[in-house]
Amino acid sequence: MMGEIENRTIVVGAGIVGLCCAYHLFRSGFNVTIVDRAISGDRASNGNAGAVAVAEILPLPKPGIIRQLPGFLFSPLGPLSIRLRYLPLLWPYLRHFMVAANMQSFNAGAAAMASLLAPAMDDHEEMLESIGAPTLLRRGGGLFVYKSEKARRSREAEWSLRRELGINAEPIGRSGIEAIEPALGPAASCGYFTDDWAYYGDPKVLCEKLLNYLRGVGVKTIDEKVYGFELTNESYPSRVITENGQLIFDHLVIAAGAWSHKLTKLLGDSFPLETERGYNTTLSKPGVEIKYMTTFAEDHFVMTPMDMGLRIGGAVEFAGLNASPNYARSKALVKLAQNYLPNLRTEDGIEWMGHRPSTPDSLPVIDRSPNHRNIYYAFGHGHLGLTGSATTGRIIANLARNCLLGIDLTPFRINRFN
Repeated sequence: MMGEIENRTIVVGAGIVGLCCAYHLFRSGFNVTIVDRAISGDRASNGNAGAVAVAEILPLPKPGIIRQLPGFLFSPLGPLSIRLRYLPLLWPYLRHFMVAANMQSFNAGAAAMASLLAPAMDDHEEMLESIGAPTLLRRGGGLFVYKSEKARRSREAEWSLRRELGINAEPIGRSGIEAIEPALGPAASCGYFTDDWAYYGDPKVLCEKLLNYLRGVGVKTIDEKVYGFELTNESYPSRVITENGQLIFDHLVIAAGAWSHKLTKLLGDSFPLETERGYNTTLSKPGVEIKYMTTFAEDHFVMTPMDMGLRIGGAVEFAGLNASPNYARSKALVKLAQNYLPNLRTEDGIEWMGHRPSTPDSLPVIDRSPNHRNIYYAFGHGHLGLTGSATTGRIIANLARNCLLGIDLTPFRINRFN
């Protein structure tokens, strides 16, 4: 094991990716401290749909989507919306997004994500076993539904690509949907069922248990905002500057979600990160019994049967980190769900909005800083932060140990847009 004087490691960010980085670094022998401006605050993985979505490997920028961009400006409740006043600030991201919207980049991005997420299920289960929470993850598969055979056939190329990249998926008709999820009405005409899917009954419980485990084994947590860094030489150690002081480090991980680019810029590594603002509503008494997490492919939303009720969420809104939530989006998703669930009760819903860290090509940043050998980046997973968290943490720990990674990180480098 490394000497303590050379393995003082700071992880900036206490979301699920930061927690998993801290977990794997600690298990690898590092002396870990987590720094976050709100250690126990509400964050993207606390209120998300809970999916470990190994099958969800397709990038958001795909051929043909550019033609739809003008409509996103004038559809505030659509599956992807852009607040008009935010458009000038979004342009650097949007420019790279449009460049990535071609078949070559789409196929390459899907292959990269399939490689990254292939071990995700096993990585989650191994971590859960070691922290004493093996039953949190519910395996069993996931359902994708379509309104018509024509709509499903229009996506067949995408499903073929998934299968080519190792995803298991079987087509099912209306009778198959009725057999496995009878609460779904006739609007759910057909679909696919995949084994490469699982979900957490309450993702917030996962975050709490993991944080408590880390504290219990001696990982320090500091509830402070990070303002900057002092990067120096061997005779004067590097420091993280917080609102209340300085923290010496030998290794530094930036895993601050949608705020990560503000910190990487201070370290000389700029990146066009944006926030996908995701919305959902959790219905405590939905009046229907749902067994599987379900994706409604044409209307771009999901539902998850969670411990506290039925969670209905999805969609993407670009409006920045500071704009107030538009909970009309949450209400619109519930109305869409009623089209598929005739007996759905919608009273007593709790609405929520979270910031997903979004990259222009839908691939996360998992990398060592090109400028600093002891600084590592783990952010930008979009709606797959929970899915890829345990795997990303393992990769970061292996980077810090200079071990074999078992994956080509070239597609995930931070300077890929330079």
